[in-house]
Amino acid sequence: MTDLTQLQACELLVAQLVVGAMSDRGINAPKADELVEDPGLRTRDLSLFGLSSLDWIALATRLENTIGAEIPDQVLVTPKQRCVAGWGQAILAARMNLSETPH
Repeated sequence: MTDLTQLQACELLVAQLVVGAMSDRGINAPKADELVEDPGLRTRDLSLFGLSSLDWIALATRLENTIGAEIPDQVLVTPKQRCVAGWGQAILAARMNLSETPH
C-alpha cells in the first residue's frame, strides 16, 4: 500500500468518526468521503463543524482506541491540525511508529 493510499485510509477513518460525532449531536453532517475528497472540508477546523473541545477529546479517545496508539496533543490544540487531514497525518505517523517499535 502506498503512503498516499495509507494516508487516505487514515483520513477516511477520521472522517467516519467526525461524521458519527456530528450525527450524535444532531448536526447535519456531510458524507465521510466528502470530508476526505473536498480540500476545504479536509482542512477545516473541527470546531467549524460545530464540534466542541469535549467532542474533540471524545473523538481522539475513540480514535486512539481504534488504532491502538496515541495521537499527539498538538492535533487537539492547533487549529490548522485539528482537522481530518491533520488527524489523518497523525494516525499515519502513529502507525509508522508502532511498526518501528520492537516487540
